[in-house]
Formats: sequence, structure tokens, C-alpha cells
Amino acid sequence: MNFESETSLPDKFVAHIRELMGEDRFGAFLEGMKQPAPVSIRLNPLKAQGLRPCANMQPQQVEWCKQGWYLNARPQFTFDPLFHAGVYYVQEASSMFLDHVLRTFVHQPVSMLDLCAAPGGKTTCAFSALPEGSRLMSNEPLHARAQILKENVIKFGSPDIIVTNNYVADYARTPLLFDVILTDVPCSGEGMFRKDADAIGEWSSQNVEKCQRLQREIVADIWPCLRPGGLLIYSTCTFNRFEDEDNIAWISQELGAEALEIPVESGWNVVGPLTGNLPVCHFIPGITRGEGLFMAALRKPGCSEPNPNLSESAMKRLRVLAHGVETDKVKGKNRVPDITKALMTSHDDELPLVNVDYQQAIAYLSHNAITLPQNAPRGYVAVGYEDHALGVAKNIGNRANNLYPQEWRVKSTHVPEPFHVLEPCR
Repeated sequence: MNFESETSLPDKFVAHIRELMGEDRFGAFLEGMKQPAPVSIRLNPLKAQGLRPCANMQPQQVEWCKQGWYLNARPQFTFDPLFHAGVYYVQEASSMFLDHVLRTFVHQPVSMLDLCAAPGGKTTCAFSALPEGSRLMSNEPLHARAQILKENVIKFGSPDIIVTNNYVADYARTPLLFDVILTDVPCSGEGMFRKDADAIGEWSSQNVEKCQRLQREIVADIWPCLRPGGLLIYSTCTFNRFEDEDNIAWISQELGAEALEIPVESGWNVVGPLTGNLPVCHFIPGITRGEGLFMAALRKPGCSEPNPNLSESAMKRLRVLAHGVETDKVKGKNRVPDITKALMTSHDDELPLVNVDYQQAIAYLSHNAITLPQNAPRGYVAVGYEDHALGVAKNIGNRANNLYPQEWRVKSTHVPEPFHVLEPCR
């Protein structure tokens, strides 16, 4: 969505943000709002070895995330089988800044909680940045969004990410302690105005106040679950001081947290505090190449050794949606392998991988009938495309039973000519 002027934006928003940013930054912001949002993807280090974005998309690396890439156009990701295989994730570039923050402050295996995690971009970005041996719990309180989170985490393929569907209070009632907690809190969404016209229509100063109260409640409720000396990462996709700088000041004063300086390169054009002097980071369209984002890192008082282990008994108090490879489902005399057995990288060799061509891959992802190559083994197999598993099918000879989850299926009937987003590194 493009804007001719600030008249497209709520008057109270304009007045506050103009004063907060100053005329020069506000002018650059308005110019940025007139430009198309950048397109970016992040490669999955578990699955994308030896691959990079195709040269015809003129890829440019996202400076603060070595696995992130800008593309010159937005292809139809829905019709790329490697997207469904979890080889890459379509993620807004500013939110990949989490990769840099974690690599700056976390240097040994940890336990981490992503508290408000759907649809899964920050969860998978975080796990990619954490030291080997870390474990991450990825939580989403809303059921429908939690199902999307579950799908994306399973496709990412690590058995060390646990997906839960709980409220903050549920975590607070467990003895679980984390070395790192990410609170990507619900906010007024000002940073998404360029991409989402509904966010503009829903904005109000009353909603900003409501969000600020909710954000403080979330942080205060989860604070006891952070180990002494642990790292809290606070983020929003908004610009106003009430949900950003004022909340960081509140966390520092009320909870005793120390706001940490996040080192940035000058060429990244990351903006510091718009008010006050606490070390925070703003991403502003027209200044930074990405959508609006606010992020800060805070240290809890005290000291303790990081511990990547999580109590299995404590996790039983939570609603766990995904945790590594699921057990086979018994149907009559058959044991049907779960899709996690094909997609999890630790078990992707337990089913024979049968590659299919592009048209058959799209048919499989659409939950339509497929035909496997004549030399494919009988029984349960992992259906693959270019050596990357998409899911499970049962080969019975003249046809194969499609076991791709109905709720994940590609619903469009239009199928383009075969295309690639990724190609082998040269």
C-alpha cells in the first residue's frame, strides 16, 4: 500500500510520531511509506546447505542476518515446493535483527522461550542463531495461530523446538526457568501500516494505551520464569514511545532490568532512542530497509549458569502441540508414520525418499492423487522434491495414498510453470 501524504494516516498518530521523530526523520518515513515493502527470505541452515537465492532475483544479503536475503520481486512462494519443505522462510527483514541480537549476547547453549511466537518467523530465526545444544519453547496463546506456528516449526525441522498453546499464566505456574525470553508483544501495529491497511483502520490512541498495559502485564507475568542473569528481548512492530521507550524504562525501574547496548553498523541505518537515553533500536521505513520494528535487550539482575535442559515433567503441565518426531499412528493393522518423521532433520533418513517432478510435487502439496516413479519402494515413503522431503505417502504400486495434512494443503487450482527461488551456490 502506498501513501500520497500523511493525510492517509490517523491525525493523532501523525502528531505524535512527527514530534517523536523530528521533521527530517518523519519526512524520510513518509517517503518510505510511498515505496513498496522490500521482499526478503531467510534460509534454513538445517536444510539449505549449498543453496542460495537465484541470481535472476538479484539477491542482496540482509546485513544483520547472514541467512537473510532481499529479492528484487515477490515470486509465488506458494508454488515453490522448497518453501513447503522448510528450506527457507519468507520473513520481513527488520525482524531478522533478532539473529544479530542473539549472536551478540548468547555464546553457549541455553534454554529459550518465544512467548508470543506465531507465525514462527522469529522462533526459527532465533533457533538458527542459538549455539548448538540449545532448546527453544515456542508458544502462542491463540489456538488458530498456534496451529500455523506448529506447521512452520515442523517444516523447519528441528526436534529441539517445542510448540505450546498456553497463556503466560500457564507458564508462570510451572517451575520452568529460561536463560532467554523473547516477548514479541501484541502492539498497535504502526510499523505494518505500509503493508496492512487494516492496521491503519484499527489504530487509535485508546488502543495504544490498552496495548501498553497489556505489554507490561505480559512482561511482569513472565519475569519470574527468567533465570537470574537471563536475557529478556522485548520487541514490537510499532513506533510510539508508550509501547517502546516508556515500557523499557518501566521494565528497568520496576523489575530492575539493565538495558543493554546492542552494537550496530552505521550502514544498517538502525535508529536509536527517539526519546530518553536508554539503548534501544528502531527500524523505520525510509531510513532502514525493512518494515517498522522496535527491539531492546535487557539483563535480569543476578547470576546463574545457562542451562539448556528443560524439565519434561514441567512441560506436561502445558498444552504441547509439537515436540520432535511424533509416534506412528495405529490404524487397524497399520502403523502410519507422522509427517514429522519426514520433515525432522534428525529422522529424515528413516523413510525412503522418493523424488517427484514439479507437477507431482504441487499435486502432492494440494492433497491430490499422485503417481510415484515405477522404481519407488512399496509402503510408506517420504515424498521429496530435489532431495528435500515434503511429507509422507503410501505407495501401493499403481498409485500412492496422499498423506499430506489436509489443513496444510495448497488450495489454489492455478499451477504456474516450474520455477525456482533457490539455486546451488556457484
